[in-house]
Amino acid sequence: MTDSINFLTNPPEFVGLQNAVQSIPNATWTALTLDAEQLDSYNGHSTSTNTSRYVAQVAGWYTVCGVYATAANATGFRAARIQVNGSPVLGAAAYAPVASGTVEMGVVTPTRSIQLAVNDFVEVAGYQSSGGALNTVLDIDMRTGLWVRFSRAI
Repeated sequence: MTDSINFLTNPPEFVGLQNAVQSIPNATWTALTLDAEQLDSYNGHSTSTNTSRYVAQVAGWYTVCGVYATAANATGFRAARIQVNGSPVLGAAAYAPVASGTVEMGVVTPTRSIQLAVNDFVEVAGYQSSGGALNTVLDIDMRTGLWVRFSRAI
């Protein structure tokens, strides 16, 4: 009974952010690295190995959202999506046209409920079509990140 109460008061939850700039190649979906953790209640993330991944420690439904923060560039478009085990989740991508090359931008994925088995991993991936590599940005109020929270059992 105590384990059940502890689980209910402290479910799996993860908030990971990017603290080092990442170069995103042109026209390629790229898993975004998360080298810093604000919260990782079940140790589902590593800051040294496969840093883009949150690995489910408990099977169930999770609420997931991500953001791709990209440097200013006036060409093409930007996109972000949620991936499970490297494959896109249907309905979990967002695309944004570039209106001005003078501003950085964040592309936020839709928030989705996703079923994960133990050891499934979830990531946020970014895409850009500027014609060359484009860095992520590290602003005080905007960073690439991933938010994952256990919602309910299967």
